[in-house]
Amino acid sequence: MRGAVSPIGGPSIPPEKLLRAMLLQAFYSIRSERLLMERLECDLLFRWFVGIGIDDAAWDHSVFSKNRDRLLEGNMAARLLSAVLA
Repeated sequence: MRGAVSPIGGPSIPPEKLLRAMLLQAFYSIRSERLLMERLECDLLFRWFVGIGIDDAAWDHSVFSKNRDRLLEGNMAARLLSAVLA
């Protein structure tokens, strides 16, 4: 799936979709981003939960990893979890 181009120059994944995919990875003990993307490619429940359309391609695992690192560096995940706990 091709996302919008971030100001830094690479494709971006919306933060809410990224966090949902990371939750699935934790809930289902999926050991790598590559396996998570394979699961997203064929599992309709995963696609629905993350918000990926049935005809959309899953992201490349390297794009997912880079976006995940940017999200965690920006402290967005910690702020979201704090809001959920509040």
